[in-house]
Amino acid sequence: MKVFKVHKYIISFILFWSLSSCGWIFKDSKYDYLKEKQSKPIATTPSESTRPIIDFYPIPEEKDSNLVENYEIPLPAQVFSSGSTNEIRMHKLGEIRWLYVEALPSSVWPLMKDFWSSSEFGLSFDDPTLGVFESKDLTDELVGSKLQMKVEHGIRQASSEIFLSHVSKNLEGEWTRVSPEKNLEDSVLRSALNFLSEAPSTGGTSLVALNLNQGQKAVLKQSEEGRNFIEMNLEFPRAWAAVDRALKEAFIPVNDLDRTSGVFFVTFVQETDQGFGKRIFKRRGNSKNADFKIFVKKIDKNKCTVTVDSTTEGGEVLERDLLSEINQSLS
Repeated sequence: MKVFKVHKYIISFILFWSLSSCGWIFKDSKYDYLKEKQSKPIATTPSESTRPIIDFYPIPEEKDSNLVENYEIPLPAQVFSSGSTNEIRMHKLGEIRWLYVEALPSSVWPLMKDFWSSSEFGLSFDDPTLGVFESKDLTDELVGSKLQMKVEHGIRQASSEIFLSHVSKNLEGEWTRVSPEKNLEDSVLRSALNFLSEAPSTGGTSLVALNLNQGQKAVLKQSEEGRNFIEMNLEFPRAWAAVDRALKEAFIPVNDLDRTSGVFFVTFVQETDQGFGKRIFKRRGNSKNADFKIFVKKIDKNKCTVTVDSTTEGGEVLERDLLSEINQSLS
């Protein structure tokens, strides 16, 4: 009985010591940077040329006693999307079809080269700098016809798009697209989709195709006036369809739309984090709800911009978050 009491006291002491020392273990250090001092710049001789150094995060000269109590450091907004699900799917817009792959073009290129080398159509030409494949002449289908594939960077940060064209020579000797009723684009793209689906997820990267990783089709930018927008290197029909699909994937309700004017009318709800473990737990009781207009504007033939305007009082603070959410879901 005495041994049990001793153990009881020991356990109680350990629990008391652990709980009382939580403040030391979980010390809040997010304001420690305010205690830092500005160091002297590196001295250089007149003969040495250096680039100007810009301090984007300067340490205040005078410490405001109310700063720590009244200023809350906001969490950084995620303004880009990185594909991580290895998703592969086919998209269709009008008569155009393409494959969407959540992998960089330099990783997709060697897989597509294997696809053409092992296919019944064969491979007659490939150029990794342009991202182009061409099959051998399809004499069994249409005399003088061939298949052309283009691998491009997709809308998301780490994604690829694969386009296929079935072309043939006309009487003037020019290559023109075969009519949708006769071309092989749908069936060959589906074969490529199946090939990619069965390929190992840990594929290699082509060094000669690294340049294809440039040219992301959607980038979140900021104007000189401080206004955020998404720049899309796409034609208007494709940009409109991409934003429409992004809103569906992000579960953002569309109340109305006007394609002629390029406007979506949506309601955006953002839930804020509260208390200990705020990155893990969400409290639905503290949510913000506002109405917005999303504008898809044509700049030129192959370029559009996406902007957001709040129609609700106080909704301006959520404009960037909504734009970021759209950018995350573009594909």
